[in-house]
Amino acid sequence: MRSILITCLLLYFCPTQALQGQEPDQSLGAFGEVIDVRVLNLEVAVTDKNGQSVSGLQAEDFRLFVDGESVPIEYFSEIRQGVAKSSTPGAIAAAPQVTPGEVAGTSFLLFVDNFFGHARDRKVVLQEIIDGLPEMGPKDRMAVVAFNGRQLDLVGDWSGSPGAIANTLRTAMEQPAFGLQRRGELGQYEAQLATLNSGLIEESSRNILVQYVTKLSRQVGTVVKAATTAMRTMASTPGRKVLLLTSGGWPDEPVTYATGNPSNAQILDRSLYTSPKNALRDLADTANLLGYTIYPIDLAGKQSGGPTAAEGGDRAVGAAAGAFDPATSAFGRTGGRENEVELPLLVLAEKTGGLAMLNGLRQAAIQETLQDTGNYYWLGYAPTWERNDEQHEVRVETVRKDLKSRSRQGFKDLSRQTEVTMLVESNLLFSTPLGDHSLDVTLGNPKRAGRRKIELPISFKVPLDNIVMLPVARGFEAKLELRVAVMGEDGDRSEIPIIPVNIGGKTRPAAGAYAVYETSLKLRKAKQRLALALYDVAGEQFLSTLVEFDPTSL
Repeated sequence: MRSILITCLLLYFCPTQALQGQEPDQSLGAFGEVIDVRVLNLEVAVTDKNGQSVSGLQAEDFRLFVDGESVPIEYFSEIRQGVAKSSTPGAIAAAPQVTPGEVAGTSFLLFVDNFFGHARDRKVVLQEIIDGLPEMGPKDRMAVVAFNGRQLDLVGDWSGSPGAIANTLRTAMEQPAFGLQRRGELGQYEAQLATLNSGLIEESSRNILVQYVTKLSRQVGTVVKAATTAMRTMASTPGRKVLLLTSGGWPDEPVTYATGNPSNAQILDRSLYTSPKNALRDLADTANLLGYTIYPIDLAGKQSGGPTAAEGGDRAVGAAAGAFDPATSAFGRTGGRENEVELPLLVLAEKTGGLAMLNGLRQAAIQETLQDTGNYYWLGYAPTWERNDEQHEVRVETVRKDLKSRSRQGFKDLSRQTEVTMLVESNLLFSTPLGDHSLDVTLGNPKRAGRRKIELPISFKVPLDNIVMLPVARGFEAKLELRVAVMGEDGDRSEIPIIPVNIGGKTRPAAGAYAVYETSLKLRKAKQRLALALYDVAGEQFLSTLVEFDPTSL
């Protein structure tokens, strides 16, 4: 599942008539939208030496640095108890528009982790949120998305009605949760080691570790990418944006989680498994790019009597706490499995300017979040976007040295190619049509291709009316990119290859003409979902489809 073998054909057509009136589609809607971020919005919390929120600062009281260089603050506003107190005149386009005296709403996107989470723990957290809904501001609103390992479910769209949100959360409480399965997989791994140590089986402890770590790594990567998808799908929302991220327990280093020994993370060959660190980094980068602040919530709370990454305290932990070094995750590496699942939450909060709700604070998460998001300074900066996948460091400082500030720490300048791949991943998880045009796909008769492998012939029609044909020296040509994403029933997913596809001919295509594209996929012999997407590079449009495939009867 980590790779797909694809064989492609270059296609030509026999056209007779020009295509008319095709213009690039600049907006693909709420889902499938190529994100057009123009302004980097920074929500900055400022506190004094006693940890109290500081008000009354002006733009000149702050310094903004990008990659270590000072840049101008192009938009500034202070929000105090949810109301704008000041605002820069003539704010730059695409910056948050608030005027003094105006209520500034917050959009809370709640991500419910049903893949790692337990129903009991989920009920505790969601009931706490229900109880705290009356404290939301008049312009605050919430949407709820849940993930079960295979499918993202929009449980409830944006709503500002506490009653409607409460009903949505009660619906979320009734959904199946699969945390016991994750616990069972850990128990099976430990049982195999115990059986090995007793001499009852002949197997390598390294092989047992690789099997468990590989599975766990992919599972964590899947749920984290689902959270990233949820943010992208719900990106077009006004006001401040907050991701309430519930986690059933995602270790950032599965080898350490499994063995309890950090040195094993270096001993085991990384090529044998995919670390979730990349997915966690992408989650933070996407949040920063889209203007989301992440407030992670530890669903399980404190699970042991020993020290934890939050120093054992039932409080919100973020950049101001100074409890750990997110660059090295050096704090608390000897604290066992609980630290391994808390550290990613700490880092996500640190990098996006939020707070991590750990241990007993999970039962006060909404109150803490509402209090923290009600008082801040809104700074805006318009970078020069290069679309080159470069990472940029952002730092906000106050002129007064006795004050502390907390805000997002960077952003990634996503390339169009990376962004399109992320959209295909979103399509796979949300099972929602990608773009405006569907792809007509025909599956052939699969053939055996080794142990538990099959080769699946596949063809699809490319309607030439829906792509942009550009004049070239030898006629007309369209440059497309094929992406194929595959996910099994257990949430295991493939890497997504990018295959160039050129369609061309000596003359222009006739109206209604199409080309037939043929390829083959080498897949596991298991039930799985396929997302196939052709991306028109010139027209910035998608032709896509989802296919449920079951070869197990072969």
